[in-house]
Amino acid sequence: MNILVVDDSKSIRDLVAECVRSMGHVVFFAENGQAGLSFVEKNAIDLVLMDIEMPVMNGLEATKAIRKLKQDDWFPIIFLTTRVDDTTFTDGILAGGDAYLTKPINPLRLQLTVVAMERIYEMRQKLYKTQKELQHLSLFDELTGLANRRNYDQTLETQFKLAQRNKAPLSLIICDIDFFKHYNDEYGHQQGDKCLADVAQMIGSMANRPTDLACRYGGEEFTVILPDTNLEGALKIAEKIRLAVYESGIEHKASRVADVITLSLGVSTYFGQLKSSEQLTNLADKALYQAKQKGRNTVEIM
Repeated sequence: MNILVVDDSKSIRDLVAECVRSMGHVVFFAENGQAGLSFVEKNAIDLVLMDIEMPVMNGLEATKAIRKLKQDDWFPIIFLTTRVDDTTFTDGILAGGDAYLTKPINPLRLQLTVVAMERIYEMRQKLYKTQKELQHLSLFDELTGLANRRNYDQTLETQFKLAQRNKAPLSLIICDIDFFKHYNDEYGHQQGDKCLADVAQMIGSMANRPTDLACRYGGEEFTVILPDTNLEGALKIAEKIRLAVYESGIEHKASRVADVITLSLGVSTYFGQLKSSEQLTNLADKALYQAKQKGRNTVEIM
Protein backbone atom coordinates (compact mmCIF):
# COMPACT_ATOMS: atom_id res chain seq x y z
CA MET A 1 0.00 0.00 0.00
CA ASN A 2 0.93 3.65 -0.39
CA ILE A 3 0.77 5.08 3.13
CA LEU A 4 0.92 8.80 3.90
CA VAL A 5 2.05 9.86 7.39
CA VAL A 6 0.96 13.40 8.27
CA ASP A 7 2.63 14.53 11.49
CA ASP A 8 4.73 17.51 12.54
CA SER A 9 6.94 15.29 14.72
CA LYS A 10 9.92 13.76 12.91
CA SER A 11 10.32 11.11 15.60
CA ILE A 12 6.70 9.94 15.05
CA ARG A 13 7.17 9.92 11.27
CA ASP A 14 10.36 7.87 11.62
CA LEU A 15 8.75 5.38 14.01
CA VAL A 16 5.72 4.84 11.79
CA ALA A 17 7.92 4.50 8.71
CA GLU A 18 10.07 1.85 10.40
CA CYS A 19 7.00 -0.16 11.40
CA VAL A 20 5.17 -0.12 8.05
CA ARG A 21 8.16 -0.39 5.74
CA SER A 22 9.04 -3.69 7.40
CA MET A 23 5.61 -4.88 6.24
CA GLY A 24 6.43 -4.08 2.62
CA HIS A 25 4.53 -0.81 2.28
CA VAL A 26 5.65 2.45 0.69
CA VAL A 27 5.67 5.46 3.03
CA PHE A 28 5.30 9.16 2.24
CA PHE A 29 5.44 12.11 4.64
CA ALA A 30 3.82 15.48 5.20
CA GLU A 31 4.59 17.83 8.08
CA ASN A 32 1.15 19.43 8.39
CA GLY A 33 -2.42 19.07 7.20
CA GLN A 34 -2.06 21.47 4.27
CA ALA A 35 0.95 19.56 2.94
CA GLY A 36 -0.92 16.29 3.42
CA LEU A 37 -3.92 17.60 1.50
CA SER A 38 -1.70 18.75 -1.37
CA PHE A 39 0.00 15.36 -1.51
CA VAL A 40 -3.30 13.46 -1.61
CA GLU A 41 -4.54 15.74 -4.38
CA LYS A 42 -1.63 14.80 -6.65
CA ASN A 43 -0.90 11.18 -5.68
CA ALA A 44 -2.60 7.80 -5.23
CA ILE A 45 -2.87 6.94 -1.54
CA ASP A 46 -4.30 3.83 0.15
CA LEU A 47 -4.02 4.82 3.83
CA VAL A 48 -3.42 8.04 5.77
CA LEU A 49 -2.06 8.18 9.32
CA MET A 50 -3.02 11.67 10.48
CA ASP A 51 -1.90 13.62 13.53
CA ILE A 52 -4.65 15.86 14.92
CA GLU A 53 -2.73 18.79 16.43
CA MET A 54 -0.48 20.37 13.78
CA PRO A 55 0.42 23.89 12.62
CA VAL A 56 -0.96 25.52 9.42
CA MET A 57 -3.86 23.07 9.14
CA ASN A 58 -4.77 20.55 11.83
CA GLY A 59 -5.73 16.94 11.23
CA LEU A 60 -9.50 17.45 11.51
CA GLU A 61 -9.47 20.27 8.95
CA ALA A 62 -7.23 18.29 6.63
CA THR A 63 -9.45 15.21 6.87
CA LYS A 64 -12.59 17.19 6.04
CA ALA A 65 -10.81 18.72 3.05
CA ILE A 66 -9.56 15.33 1.85
CA ARG A 67 -13.02 13.78 2.07
CA LYS A 68 -14.48 16.68 0.09
CA LEU A 69 -11.70 16.45 -2.50
CA LYS A 70 -11.89 12.65 -2.88
CA GLN A 71 -15.62 12.06 -2.70
CA ASP A 72 -15.44 9.19 -5.19
CA ASP A 73 -12.25 7.63 -3.82
CA TRP A 74 -12.56 6.44 -0.24
CA PHE A 75 -9.49 5.26 1.70
CA PRO A 76 -8.98 4.91 5.47
CA ILE A 77 -7.74 7.81 7.58
CA ILE A 78 -6.45 6.90 11.05
CA PHE A 79 -5.83 9.62 13.60
CA LEU A 80 -2.70 9.71 15.76
CA THR A 81 -3.30 11.62 18.98
CA THR A 82 -2.53 11.90 22.68
CA ARG A 83 -6.14 12.91 23.38
CA VAL A 84 -8.57 10.08 24.18
CA ASP A 85 -11.66 11.97 25.39
CA ASP A 86 -15.08 11.39 23.82
CA THR A 87 -15.24 14.84 22.25
CA THR A 88 -11.99 14.33 20.36
CA PHE A 89 -13.13 10.87 19.25
CA THR A 90 -16.49 12.21 18.08
CA ASP A 91 -14.97 15.15 16.23
CA GLY A 92 -12.53 12.87 14.46
CA ILE A 93 -15.11 10.35 13.25
CA LEU A 94 -17.51 13.09 12.11
CA ALA A 95 -14.65 14.80 10.26
CA GLY A 96 -14.19 11.66 8.17
CA GLY A 97 -11.70 9.63 10.18
CA ASP A 98 -12.05 5.87 10.56
CA ALA A 99 -10.03 4.94 13.65
CA TYR A 100 -7.64 6.17 16.34
CA LEU A 101 -4.16 5.22 17.50
CA THR A 102 -2.99 6.86 20.70
CA LYS A 103 0.42 8.35 21.29
CA PRO A 104 2.97 7.28 22.28
CA ILE A 105 2.65 4.88 19.35
CA ASN A 106 2.61 1.19 20.22
CA PRO A 107 4.45 -0.46 17.26
CA LEU A 108 2.53 -3.76 17.59
CA ARG A 109 -0.86 -2.05 17.60
CA LEU A 110 0.21 0.12 14.70
CA GLN A 111 1.22 -2.89 12.63
CA LEU A 112 -1.95 -4.81 13.49
CA THR A 113 -4.05 -1.81 12.55
CA VAL A 114 -2.26 -1.68 9.20
CA VAL A 115 -2.98 -5.41 8.77
CA ALA A 116 -6.68 -4.63 9.24
CA MET A 117 -6.40 -1.84 6.67
CA GLU A 118 -4.77 -4.28 4.24
CA ARG A 119 -8.03 -6.23 4.19
CA ILE A 120 -9.87 -3.07 3.20
CA TYR A 121 -7.22 -2.34 0.57
CA GLU A 122 -7.65 -5.80 -0.97
CA MET A 123 -11.42 -5.36 -1.09
CA ARG A 124 -10.98 -1.95 -2.74
CA GLN A 125 -8.73 -3.50 -5.39
CA LYS A 126 -11.33 -6.18 -6.11
CA LEU A 127 -14.02 -3.51 -6.29
CA TYR A 128 -11.99 -1.40 -8.72
CA LYS A 129 -11.42 -4.46 -10.90
CA THR A 130 -15.12 -5.27 -10.91
CA GLN A 131 -16.01 -1.66 -11.73
CA LYS A 132 -13.60 -1.65 -14.68
CA GLU A 133 -15.04 -4.92 -15.95
CA LEU A 134 -18.58 -3.58 -15.66
CA GLN A 135 -17.59 -0.34 -17.36
CA HIS A 136 -16.01 -2.32 -20.19
CA LEU A 137 -19.14 -4.46 -20.55
CA SER A 138 -21.28 -1.32 -20.68
CA LEU A 139 -19.25 0.15 -23.55
CA PHE A 140 -18.05 -2.84 -25.57
CA ASP A 141 -19.79 -5.66 -27.39
CA GLU A 142 -19.12 -9.00 -25.74
CA LEU A 143 -19.14 -11.07 -28.93
CA THR A 144 -16.93 -8.94 -31.16
CA GLY A 145 -14.91 -6.88 -28.69
CA LEU A 146 -15.75 -3.70 -30.60
CA ALA A 147 -17.39 -0.66 -29.06
CA ASN A 148 -21.14 -1.11 -28.63
CA ARG A 149 -24.03 1.13 -29.70
CA ARG A 150 -23.96 3.14 -26.47
CA ASN A 151 -20.25 3.80 -26.91
CA TYR A 152 -20.89 4.74 -30.53
CA ASP A 153 -23.57 7.28 -29.63
CA GLN A 154 -21.45 8.90 -26.91
CA THR A 155 -18.25 8.99 -28.98
CA LEU A 156 -19.85 10.30 -32.16
CA GLU A 157 -21.56 13.11 -30.27
CA THR A 158 -18.28 14.06 -28.57
CA GLN A 159 -16.30 13.94 -31.80
CA PHE A 160 -18.95 15.91 -33.68
CA LYS A 161 -18.76 18.74 -31.13
CA LEU A 162 -14.96 18.70 -31.36
CA ALA A 163 -15.14 18.83 -35.16
CA GLN A 164 -17.50 21.82 -34.96
CA ARG A 165 -15.26 23.63 -32.49
CA ASN A 166 -12.01 22.89 -34.33
CA LYS A 167 -13.52 23.31 -37.82
CA ALA A 168 -12.17 19.85 -38.67
CA PRO A 169 -13.66 17.07 -40.80
CA LEU A 170 -15.30 14.03 -39.25
CA SER A 171 -16.09 10.93 -41.27
CA LEU A 172 -18.32 7.97 -40.58
CA ILE A 173 -18.51 4.55 -42.20
CA ILE A 174 -21.50 2.27 -41.76
CA CYS A 175 -21.22 -1.24 -43.15
CA ASP A 176 -23.45 -4.27 -43.29
CA ILE A 177 -22.68 -7.94 -43.97
CA ASP A 178 -24.48 -8.87 -47.16
CA PHE A 179 -27.24 -11.46 -46.80
CA PHE A 180 -26.22 -12.34 -43.26
CA LYS A 181 -29.64 -13.81 -42.45
CA HIS A 182 -29.08 -16.28 -45.26
CA TYR A 183 -25.67 -17.06 -43.76
CA ASN A 184 -27.22 -17.90 -40.39
CA ASP A 185 -29.86 -20.06 -42.08
CA GLU A 186 -27.19 -21.92 -44.07
CA TYR A 187 -24.45 -22.36 -41.45
CA GLY A 188 -26.21 -21.91 -38.09
CA HIS A 189 -26.04 -19.19 -35.46
CA GLN A 190 -22.88 -20.51 -33.81
CA GLN A 191 -20.99 -20.20 -37.08
CA GLY A 192 -22.75 -16.87 -37.61
CA ASP A 193 -21.32 -15.57 -34.35
CA LYS A 194 -17.84 -16.63 -35.43
CA CYS A 195 -18.34 -14.86 -38.73
CA LEU A 196 -19.38 -11.67 -36.94
CA ALA A 197 -16.32 -11.86 -34.69
CA ASP A 198 -13.98 -12.43 -37.64
CA VAL A 199 -15.43 -9.56 -39.66
CA ALA A 200 -15.31 -7.31 -36.58
CA GLN A 201 -11.62 -8.06 -36.13
CA MET A 202 -10.92 -7.03 -39.73
CA ILE A 203 -12.90 -3.83 -39.37
CA GLY A 204 -11.28 -3.01 -36.04
CA SER A 205 -7.81 -3.46 -37.52
CA MET A 206 -8.51 -0.57 -39.89
CA ALA A 207 -9.20 1.86 -37.03
CA ASN A 208 -5.51 2.50 -36.48
CA ARG A 209 -5.38 5.84 -34.66
CA PRO A 210 -6.21 6.23 -30.96
CA THR A 211 -9.16 8.49 -31.82
CA ASP A 212 -10.66 6.10 -34.41
CA LEU A 213 -13.43 3.89 -33.09
CA ALA A 214 -14.84 0.73 -34.66
CA CYS A 215 -18.25 -0.28 -33.32
CA ARG A 216 -20.83 -3.00 -33.60
CA TYR A 217 -23.82 -0.86 -34.47
CA GLY A 218 -26.33 -3.65 -34.13
CA GLY A 219 -26.85 -7.15 -35.53
CA GLU A 220 -24.58 -7.47 -38.57
CA GLU A 221 -24.01 -3.71 -38.92
CA PHE A 222 -20.74 -2.03 -37.98
CA THR A 223 -19.51 1.55 -37.90
CA VAL A 224 -16.15 3.29 -37.91
CA ILE A 225 -15.81 6.82 -36.52
CA LEU A 226 -12.90 8.69 -38.11
CA PRO A 227 -12.07 12.09 -36.56
CA ASP A 228 -9.96 14.54 -38.59
CA THR A 229 -10.56 12.46 -41.71
CA ASN A 230 -11.89 13.94 -44.96
CA LEU A 231 -14.11 12.12 -47.45
CA GLU A 232 -11.19 10.94 -49.58
CA GLY A 233 -9.44 9.42 -46.60
CA ALA A 234 -12.63 7.76 -45.35
CA LEU A 235 -13.28 6.25 -48.80
CA LYS A 236 -9.81 4.71 -48.82
CA ILE A 237 -10.40 3.13 -45.41
CA ALA A 238 -13.86 1.90 -46.42
CA GLU A 239 -12.46 0.29 -49.55
CA LYS A 240 -9.68 -1.36 -47.52
CA ILE A 241 -12.31 -2.80 -45.18
CA ARG A 242 -14.40 -4.06 -48.10
CA LEU A 243 -11.41 -5.73 -49.75
CA ALA A 244 -10.11 -7.23 -46.50
CA VAL A 245 -13.43 -8.93 -45.83
CA TYR A 246 -13.89 -10.07 -49.42
CA GLU A 247 -10.35 -11.42 -49.71
CA SER A 248 -10.59 -13.24 -46.38
CA GLY A 249 -12.65 -15.79 -48.28
CA ILE A 250 -15.17 -16.66 -45.57
CA GLU A 251 -17.48 -19.07 -47.37
CA HIS A 252 -21.08 -17.89 -47.99
CA LYS A 253 -22.85 -20.19 -50.44
CA ALA A 254 -26.21 -18.60 -49.67
CA SER A 255 -25.10 -15.11 -50.73
CA ARG A 256 -26.57 -13.56 -53.87
CA VAL A 257 -23.44 -11.46 -54.41
CA ALA A 258 -20.52 -13.88 -54.21
CA ASP A 259 -19.66 -17.25 -52.72
CA VAL A 260 -17.84 -15.49 -49.85
CA ILE A 261 -18.78 -12.97 -47.17
CA THR A 262 -18.99 -9.40 -48.50
CA LEU A 263 -19.80 -5.97 -47.10
CA SER A 264 -21.85 -3.04 -48.32
CA LEU A 265 -20.56 0.28 -46.98
CA GLY A 266 -21.84 3.84 -46.74
CA VAL A 267 -19.62 6.85 -46.04
CA SER A 268 -20.48 10.37 -44.94
CA THR A 269 -18.29 13.29 -43.90
CA TYR A 270 -18.94 16.39 -41.84
CA PHE A 271 -17.10 19.46 -43.12
CA GLY A 272 -19.21 22.21 -41.57
CA GLN A 273 -22.47 21.58 -43.40
CA LEU A 274 -24.34 19.56 -40.75
CA LYS A 275 -25.96 20.58 -37.47
CA SER A 276 -25.92 17.30 -35.57
CA SER A 277 -24.24 13.92 -35.28
CA GLU A 278 -27.62 12.33 -36.07
CA GLN A 279 -27.52 13.94 -39.51
CA LEU A 280 -24.08 12.46 -40.11
CA THR A 281 -25.38 9.00 -39.16
CA ASN A 282 -28.43 9.41 -41.38
CA LEU A 283 -26.28 10.33 -44.38
CA ALA A 284 -24.01 7.32 -43.91
CA ASP A 285 -27.08 5.11 -43.53
CA LYS A 286 -28.53 6.45 -46.79
CA ALA A 287 -25.22 5.80 -48.52
CA LEU A 288 -25.31 2.23 -47.18
CA TYR A 289 -28.81 1.83 -48.61
CA GLN A 290 -27.52 3.04 -51.97
CA ALA A 291 -24.71 0.47 -51.86
CA LYS A 292 -27.25 -2.28 -51.31
CA GLN A 293 -29.44 -0.95 -54.12
CA LYS A 294 -26.47 -0.93 -56.50
CA GLY A 295 -25.71 -4.61 -56.00
CA ARG A 296 -23.86 -4.74 -52.64
CA ASN A 297 -20.16 -5.49 -52.03
CA THR A 298 -19.46 -1.84 -52.78
CA VAL A 299 -18.83 1.55 -51.16
CA GLU A 300 -21.13 4.55 -51.65
CA ILE A 301 -21.00 8.11 -50.33
CA MET A 302 -23.69 10.59 -49.33
